[in-house]
Amino acid sequence: MILASTALIVTGGFVFSFKEVGGKSFEKETSFEADSIEEVEINNESWDIEFKNTKSKKITIEVEGKQKDKKKDPVTIKNDGKKIEMNQKDQKGILEGFSFGKKGTIYISIPKNEIDTITLNNSFGDIKMKDVATKNIVISNDSGAEKIEGLSADKGKFTSKDGEFSLKDSSLKALTVASTTGDNYITSVTSPKMKVTSTEGEVTIKNSKEGESLFVETKSGDIAVSYQEAPTSLMLTANSHSSDITVKLNSFKKKKDTEQSKEGIIGDAANKLEVLSKEGTIKIN
Repeated sequence: MILASTALIVTGGFVFSFKEVGGKSFEKETSFEADSIEEVEINNESWDIEFKNTKSKKITIEVEGKQKDKKKDPVTIKNDGKKIEMNQKDQKGILEGFSFGKKGTIYISIPKNEIDTITLNNSFGDIKMKDVATKNIVISNDSGAEKIEGLSADKGKFTSKDGEFSLKDSSLKALTVASTTGDNYITSVTSPKMKVTSTEGEVTIKNSKEGESLFVETKSGDIAVSYQEAPTSLMLTANSHSSDITVKLNSFKKKKDTEQSKEGIIGDAANKLEVLSKEGTIKIN
């Protein structure tokens, strides 16, 4: 009986500890008049971030998660003149090295074309975005997955150390994507100026529209570029040390054709496509 009682106390102690580590529920909601805000900046450590469009004239931020430290909020929101700054920092617990499910999510609803700049500095949380329209968007990501759909912007810059990047059904006047480790998938995106670079990871660009300049480079990763409609005026350069390059484009006139390099033009070559890979296959169609 004594041994059984001791086991119960120990087990109960562990259950109690786990509950304390998980923390209490934390919820927060606040709104701002969109016409008075020019920039939204988010500095996020590990919570998930979800952006979406709203028909309201207000920017609404909703936070749902866990709070470990009763004296400090895990998410703080400041309004400094024409800028909203949001900071999410992880709070230390007894068993910080263990993970017990999702820590929290930040939901941001933004009216279309009301905000000049969206800046997100993300460490480990996943990022979702749908039907957002802004002038400038800058996302710096350490290791979260990024899934963006229906984005409209003048300039978009996305950098990632690790994690999959997906951009779909979007339109940008200038797009820059740079990743260290992680695959990049760009589908049905219109951008006259696009630059995609990766150290380790494949790059897939589907249903692309012919633009002024498309540059794709990987050090170790396959590259695939496909056009929604056949280009009519293009200068193409493709180089790969893997000796595996395939180009299937209508009216493509080859100027150079080797295992590691293919160059040529379509029409009067007003636009440019340059694809480079040190260790990876290249397919263009």
